[in-house]
Amino acid sequence: MIDGATDLHDKPLTGWASDVSWVAHCANRELFKASALPLHDAIRAASVGALGEFNRIAGPLPEKRWKRPIASMLMAQETADGIEGVDLGDCRIFALGADGASFVAGAHDDAADDESTLAAKQTESDKPLLQRTNTIDMLRRMRDSLNVEGGAWTFSLDAACAAHARAWAFVLARPAHILLMTDGLASLTDRYGAYAPGALVQAALDKGLQELGRELRTIENADQGGAQHPRFKKSDDATGLLIRLT
Repeated sequence: MIDGATDLHDKPLTGWASDVSWVAHCANRELFKASALPLHDAIRAASVGALGEFNRIAGPLPEKRWKRPIASMLMAQETADGIEGVDLGDCRIFALGADGASFVAGAHDDAADDESTLAAKQTESDKPLLQRTNTIDMLRRMRDSLNVEGGAWTFSLDAACAAHARAWAFVLARPAHILLMTDGLASLTDRYGAYAPGALVQAALDKGLQELGRELRTIENADQGGAQHPRFKKSDDATGLLIRLT
């Protein structure tokens, strides 16, 4: 699962419609090339390959860190006992075993929630959050604090990100079900509290991901300004992949 971070500059550097689109596609391609490697090594190879491509089409990385393309990333692979994986950023994975045991990995970004709450209280309340000057300034400060020692890490064009990828493993009673998702879909649990993690996996089985998407947008459309659930934009990308292990 790859979820590019929204551009915070007006003109893309890569010649694509957005740098967020470029980094997601480029990371996916480079990971495919490195698919035979251990997961941390695959991330490192993908970062090196993406940097080379960026340098070729856009030149040196911008001095301002908030202009550099980044993405959240989560990878999982099957093991004899269940699954194992690594992640950077805030993509999420929920798993539900046949015995009812549920497991969670991927970071829910509490710091981002705190910043969202502050941003929602800014004075330009007549504008959407991502058009408020104070909100953009805050997001740029947050972006500058990423991918540096002592800060949180995402997939980036700095191969050091690979060493900071979190590793985890689940032992799952089969048949088991696994839901990989961007933070936008995980908001049903992490932000809106509509489901517990295991219940969200079960709901995906019972209702389908399309219905969960409709439920998500219903919640967000009823709170477009973020008064009830403070956030930087009304809706975020919501992508999910439901997997069955037999």
